[in-house]
Amino acid sequence: MDLARNTNFWVISLSHLFTHVFDLMNLALIPVFIEEFSITLVQAGFLVTLPLLASMVSSILSGIIMSKFSYKPLMILSLSMMGFSALLVSVTPNFLMLMLYLSLLTFASRLYCPAALSIVSESCEDCELNRGKTVGFHVSVVMLGIASGPIFLGFIILHFAWRLSYLIWAIPLFLSAVPVARMKVDLLKEREDKEGASLRITSVMKAGFILLLISLGFKSMGVQGLSTFMTTYFVTEKGLSKSLSSILYGFGQAFGIIGVSGGGALSDKMGEKRWVTITWTASLLSLLAFSLAPSIPILVLFFVLYRIFNSGSIAPVMSLVARFTSKSRRGLGYMLYFFSSSLMGAFSPIVTAQIIEVFGVWYIFPFVLIMLGFAILMVQLSV
Repeated sequence: MDLARNTNFWVISLSHLFTHVFDLMNLALIPVFIEEFSITLVQAGFLVTLPLLASMVSSILSGIIMSKFSYKPLMILSLSMMGFSALLVSVTPNFLMLMLYLSLLTFASRLYCPAALSIVSESCEDCELNRGKTVGFHVSVVMLGIASGPIFLGFIILHFAWRLSYLIWAIPLFLSAVPVARMKVDLLKEREDKEGASLRITSVMKAGFILLLISLGFKSMGVQGLSTFMTTYFVTEKGLSKSLSSILYGFGQAFGIIGVSGGGALSDKMGEKRWVTITWTASLLSLLAFSLAPSIPILVLFFVLYRIFNSGSIAPVMSLVARFTSKSRRGLGYMLYFFSSSLMGAFSPIVTAQIIEVFGVWYIFPFVLIMLGFAILMVQLSV
């Protein structure tokens, strides 16, 4: 199938882009939230933990809905809920309401992902040979959204309040629901897939898949803790402004597009497991150098390298999930993928916040490196 002429692929990819604009924007705002709402680091950690728990619930719910109904209504619901949630965040009056609205925003976002990835993973001429390339291209588009959030935020807070960013991004979310609603779906093919589907976890829980999920959980626990307080590290330890920290955070993610684009194609040639091992090991080494960087230019260099290598594993990991699951159970497979990552990642912000309060911001790096080391070890046993 020619992706350039595949309307469904582009509708899903572009709308998926908008569902992820808040991923890093919420994290980039942690120093701002701490100052504006007068909260502690542990309380700031809950602004990440509770949305991740909401993401976990959303993953389960999306799997149930996908096994019973068409994918399209689920995606429309996700986009509409996200637009509404973004509007609520833009007018939040206090910390408790902010925590609630961010959780609702993340809950709605994760409803979209399993359905979108299930469709995209089959949008290739030879899915066994080219799935990594196809998924990688899709994720590259999505990462434009992830990078755009904090970059746009950085320029907004130079002249306006941070709330304006959420108000503006709500508009394309509502608009994206229109082409998704008009998207042509092969309902007969989808119905046939549903007939063979099963929500029984045991239907996909092979030993290799379980080990893969555990490895992803360890990685999520390390990376999520780091991501939560990355801008805090930039501001408090390196003396960067909140605006510049947000922009740097977003540009690092933008460079991650290089990793995603190349990672999908290279994993098809080298094998998913080998490429995941290479990128995770390179991420670990880049992060170690980043933590020891003596100057801002060197810090930026290794931060960019870390983002490139960390993003380079996304497409092969998703291809591995698809490879472990049959087509009729792929939605369940992606549900478990997001569930395991959210489950272990949800506790990381609280753990890292405690580490920061006791020892200092820099000491989150040993914790993250240990988690990445466990992830690399476990993925060796998975396939």
